Amino acid sequence: MRQGLSALLIALSPCLMATSTLADGTPSTVMAIDDALFSKNSELQNAIKLAQFEQVAVENQRKELDRLDQLTAKLDAQLKEAKTNLEHDYLKMIDEPNLDITSSQRSYQDAWSQVKQNQKSRLDAEQKLQELQVKLAEKKAAQNVIEQNIASLEHKKQRARVERLRDELKRSGEQKVSFINTCSADMTLVQCGNQTTELGLQKAVKQFQSWLVNETSESGIVNQHLGDVSLNIHVLKHSVIESGFHEGSQYRTVIAAQLDARPAENAPCKLLNVESQYCFAPSESTQSSEVQKEVAWVSLSVRSNQYGDRVIVDGVQYGSTPVEVLMPVGKHHIIIEKEGYRAFNSEIDITADQTLRAVLHEYENILKPGHKFADSLKGGAKAPEMITIIKGEYLLGDNAERQLHLDHSFAMSATPVTVAQFEAFITKTNYKTDAELKNICITVDNSEVTPISESYWRNPGFKQSAQSPAVCISQNDAIAYTRWLSQQTGFKYRLPSEDEWEIVARSGSQSGYWWGDSFGHGKANTGWGGTQWSNKSTSPVRTFEPNHLGFYDVVGNVWEWTNDERGMAKGGAWIFSPEMARADKQLFVGPTTAANYLGFRILRELQ
Repeated sequence: MRQGLSALLIALSPCLMATSTLADGTPSTVMAIDDALFSKNSELQNAIKLAQFEQVAVENQRKELDRLDQLTAKLDAQLKEAKTNLEHDYLKMIDEPNLDITSSQRSYQDAWSQVKQNQKSRLDAEQKLQELQVKLAEKKAAQNVIEQNIASLEHKKQRARVERLRDELKRSGEQKVSFINTCSADMTLVQCGNQTTELGLQKAVKQFQSWLVNETSESGIVNQHLGDVSLNIHVLKHSVIESGFHEGSQYRTVIAAQLDARPAENAPCKLLNVESQYCFAPSESTQSSEVQKEVAWVSLSVRSNQYGDRVIVDGVQYGSTPVEVLMPVGKHHIIIEKEGYRAFNSEIDITADQTLRAVLHEYENILKPGHKFADSLKGGAKAPEMITIIKGEYLLGDNAERQLHLDHSFAMSATPVTVAQFEAFITKTNYKTDAELKNICITVDNSEVTPISESYWRNPGFKQSAQSPAVCISQNDAIAYTRWLSQQTGFKYRLPSEDEWEIVARSGSQSGYWWGDSFGHGKANTGWGGTQWSNKSTSPVRTFEPNHLGFYDVVGNVWEWTNDERGMAKGGAWIFSPEMARADKQLFVGPTTAANYLGFRILRELQ
């Protein structure tokens, strides 16, 4: 039976950087940041709800897939039982030739039909699950970006609070105080006056500090922590407005004092009870003063979607991602580059430990016909080699009389899918082909279509190698392979249309075969084609010369499925005449038909 495909592991993010660093234009005032935080938290709640909705959809789809898995075992058992009963009836027919086995035949057909339908339902359910998982990953990625933005805003708010308080504490002011002092009897008048003035200045400092603190935006929390901090108030100048004895022995003075506060660099952090890093000044390339400022150093974690890239921070190379860089808070120039990819190049304001994730995109190359490539599969293996075809005008049909405008580019496999390539699919999925379920694959014998019992893609009725084209493959089986390949690579694979297949086969020629209108001797593996395989078996792919764009076996070897729902194949085969291998010829067979002269070639869509 077909088993579940491995779920896609997304690291989503598509084409933008997810980081806690906000773009230029982030609000800088506490009030503006609070407004931005309110907005972002509203966005976060909405993002959480959307992610939860997708999570529920994923869980429901998993339950549906589990149900289909349980049904698989039941249907397999029914199929086995039906097959046993049918075989039993066949044996009884030896002794009872008139025995009616219609019921057991119908039971067997119904059983394998249900197995086949269940396989299709499971493939569809797996594909839907993976699509839902992609959507869930996207929603969670969006939620993560918002959470990082909120965290960055919170850091920004703390620094804005500190800077606001620092500015508020920098005020200067004048205090006018009156102070009455009882001097000692042994003091002179001058000594009494000086002492009263000093005590009056102390009162002015306390009064100035109280006024200064009460005028701050967060006076409540500042007053709570005032005992832990010195505001370092300086008396800039003062003058005695009035002085003299008051009511007997008491001495009274009235003072006008000009004062300002010079708190330590980290005093605002202590007063607001926040981490000291928010009081440290961003680093500067040079220090104009001999006295160095305290500078906070933070960690920047740099990640990208490409291996072998290069990280440059402020002109210094730090190797390839992932990399951790310690640096002072402030603005820094970050470059992440790799040959063949557009570089990430930006100046970011770093205020706290954070992670920078950059997505590098490959330069767009001008697509050329005949370009060869192979996508990577999970686990490090390679998909079949593909060759590109570009959009344009092509001549098709009998005698190339029909002009076609191809409005899209695509890539087609250089050869039919081989036994080794199809076996990789079977190994990963435990898929069972139509030939295996029906226990039959057909051939042509003396111009008659003849079933070969117990034959399928591993045993098509002749010897084959790993590089032979896979045969006994129905159109359904070929489509299942393209779906698996799409899930493995993340790109869209499918069967070609008739026109797409013919464009590939002709390779720009206007003749029946890509080399001309005369078939010739030994040019390709067809029936009566003059090769050692003709009328005997398939030949290994790449045995004969490729056409002008590098495609092998577009003439003969095996008929190749197209995506025509009626079940159309193209190209001729080892047991059909050379005439049937002309580019415009067609073969119609049922989509569930498996034959040892039927294989397939795959197409990959290009954006």
